[in-house]
Amino acid sequence: MRLEYAAWVWIGLLTACAGVALVYLWYRRRRGALDALGSSGMLERLTHIDLTGSPYRRAALVAAALALMGLALAGPQWGAQEVEEQTRALSVVLALDISESMWAEDTRPNRLERERLEARRLVTELAGHRIGLVAFAGSAYLLSPLTIDHGALHLYLDAMDPTLAGTPGSSPAQAIGQAVSLLQADGSEGGDRAIVILSDGESHDEDRDVLNAARLAAGERIRVYALGVGSDQAEPIPRYDRLGERIPGFKLDTNGEIVLSRMSSEPLAGAARTTGGFWARVDEGGVSRVLAALSELREGRGTVMRGVRWTPRFQWFVAGALLFLMMDWAWAWRRQR
Repeated sequence: MRLEYAAWVWIGLLTACAGVALVYLWYRRRRGALDALGSSGMLERLTHIDLTGSPYRRAALVAAALALMGLALAGPQWGAQEVEEQTRALSVVLALDISESMWAEDTRPNRLERERLEARRLVTELAGHRIGLVAFAGSAYLLSPLTIDHGALHLYLDAMDPTLAGTPGSSPAQAIGQAVSLLQADGSEGGDRAIVILSDGESHDEDRDVLNAARLAAGERIRVYALGVGSDQAEPIPRYDRLGERIPGFKLDTNGEIVLSRMSSEPLAGAARTTGGFWARVDEGGVSRVLAALSELREGRGTVMRGVRWTPRFQWFVAGALLFLMMDWAWAWRRQR
């Protein structure tokens, strides 16, 4: 058995104690009135009723009735049944850049934290829709399949940083390919699908590889929206250890020179246009534009979700409470007769 509102159990018990106290106070007041009329022996000879009897029976019945009413209000349920529910939702994959260039601090506190912030906003605003999560650096990594459990997505976002990447670099082509594979395995029927990429735009892929991946998405009628994170100014990349802790200095190239990174719109802008999407900067309302575009897409019928429905059983406790009250009334009526 489960209780939907367990606090009512304690309220019912407190009310039962209060009922016992009221019955006791009524008894004391009644005894006072009888003592004012005369001795108990004389009253019993006149009425043939023991008017001084203890009200323990009435107190017990009233207390039991109030306790059962408290249990009824607590919403007791048992007898779980499996139910099926059909969902209608969009299918969206977030592809997030976790390359080392995302440590750059041209966006405060850095590109990675800004990317997380915007990704959390997307997950929050897309409540009820199926969202998958892909991270990419030199390779793409599936972090979460399409799900409506957005709490799990927030946990992945909190743990995501460049230390998770096994391959250095940045490959948006693999990110798009991984996202397309994830959407192809989606069991929903009808509806539009989309990929939202958050990245500083730096790519170690050939431009044609990124465009080919975009053409694959377009062939599956999947739209790609790209969001640029960072600034146009060259920015050094801070160094971090394997635990994600900042260490002195900046990333150096093979010649010992400081590596500079800046946000780039290509080739992601071209890939997005190929699929009917667009590229936008996050610091110029890009996320709002993407959300507006997603709101115009058609929702698809999702796969059947199985859940559990519990059968309410409060009526049994209400019936028990009424039974005790009727017993109290019948006992009182019999004594009056």
